[in-house]
Amino acid sequence: MNKRGQMAIFIIVALVIIGIILAVYYYPRISPVITTEAQPMQYLQDCISPQATSTIELLAQQGGDENPTGFITYNGTKVKYLCYSSEYYKTCVIQQPLLMSHFSDEVSRILTPKLNSCAQTMKDYYTSRGYSITMGEIKSTVTLAPGKVRIIYSTPMTLTKNDVTRKFDKFDVEINSQIYDLLSIATSVVDYEATYGDSETTTYMQYYPNLRIDKIKLEDGVKIYKLTDVTTEDSFTFATRSLVWPPGYGLI
Repeated sequence: MNKRGQMAIFIIVALVIIGIILAVYYYPRISPVITTEAQPMQYLQDCISPQATSTIELLAQQGGDENPTGFITYNGTKVKYLCYSSEYYKTCVIQQPLLMSHFSDEVSRILTPKLNSCAQTMKDYYTSRGYSITMGEIKSTVTLAPGKVRIIYSTPMTLTKNDVTRKFDKFDVEINSQIYDLLSIATSVVDYEATYGDSETTTYMQYYPNLRIDKIKLEDGVKIYKLTDVTTEDSFTFATRSLVWPPGYGLI
């Protein structure tokens, strides 16, 4: 019995020693430095979010263009005509087909220098902290989705420190925004303007409880539409001129 007890103790001690050896051997491979400090997606999110948000707001105030052509100045802001007719008695012609795609292209074009700058400063940031970093060609796309704007970096990257390596294929940065829904509604309103010369805004507000539509009628048949999500206060503004009657029409 004593021999069996001694043998059991020896086995337990041997297992403990083996466990310690394995822990010491593998510990560098799971160093907490690489898991807590190396968060490139969060770095990119913090770097690009302020300019992305301001860019979306600027485009939304101006009908979807940074430098609109075919616009009316309203309260000091150039508001693009999304549907326009210069003639009387005629419904308007849509000025910006594929509004959603155009808006995302404008966001992407404006943000491209900043996106590249953020990628470079991120590389410098990790290099200064002792990481070895390799990055492929910087490619980015902007897509709109319900409740968000997605900025996707399709940029392979490898971070190495203390013999620990992490690989990344892409980074998906998200900006909270209701612009997708607002552009969808704006597209529908513009279609009504082009077909019937006007739109019934109360129908949209009944269907979308968080939506407010302000339709401001100016002189010579010009209308300013401002669509607002009352919860987030995100908005989109555009102008139309459709099915306009000449001055004095119908008066005796």
